[in-house]
Amino acid sequence: MMYEEKLLTVARYLEGDMEPQEKQQFETLLQSDQELQDLLDAYKNVHQTLKMKIAPSQEDKDVEATLTSFGKQYFKQGAIPDTAKDAKVISLSSYMKWISVAAILIVGLFVWAPWNTDLYERYGISKEMSVVERGDGNKNNIEKAADLYNAGDFDAAGKILEKEYLADTANSLVAYYYGITLIETNKADEARRILIGLYAGKSVFKYEAAYYIGLSYLKQNNHAQALEWLEKIPQGSPVYEKAQELIKKIR
Repeated sequence: MMYEEKLLTVARYLEGDMEPQEKQQFETLLQSDQELQDLLDAYKNVHQTLKMKIAPSQEDKDVEATLTSFGKQYFKQGAIPDTAKDAKVISLSSYMKWISVAAILIVGLFVWAPWNTDLYERYGISKEMSVVERGDGNKNNIEKAADLYNAGDFDAAGKILEKEYLADTANSLVAYYYGITLIETNKADEARRILIGLYAGKSVFKYEAAYYIGLSYLKQNNHAQALEWLEKIPQGSPVYEKAQELIKKIR
């Protein structure tokens, strides 16, 4: 099933425009199709964001005509997608309605790309910053940064880690987690400069750094660069399996 056809099918499913047999077939397919599951979640998010409306203005008529033309790029007039062949035949006008909806959502998904953020969150490997704490109860700056990082306050953690990094750029643990806080606070260019330095050296974080460089590009919807960095991670490295999973999601 082509991507656009999947999106159309998801739209019709969530809007209650399927016959019972087709709905059952869709739900069976949904259980084993991760891309379909992701589109289902994405549709819900974007549909709510766009707050689509129908109004009889000339502007709306122009948009409708544009969307209808857009939809015809994917479906020949009178054709019914394979998933509906065994279901009740639905009129062309009904399909054109959902092609228009799908077209709007294709644009919405392209602009907002909500699954990129979802994938970034889902495939983040360093959810916690682990440091060896002293037993005297007096925390040093790195320990304080770790507490803030683990609480999700990346801005505050980053400010502490920035000072520590500037004081000792050879500290790979500080550089690695500082880079991640920069990605989290949307300072990807600066983050990549630091993480590329780790990747170019012999740090224990070498391939984790490459992984997060890939994630930083994914977060910006730059799939080509994300793939390029994820593919640098060799088999046998701790993050290889995770990187391979993510590569399949992006492609």
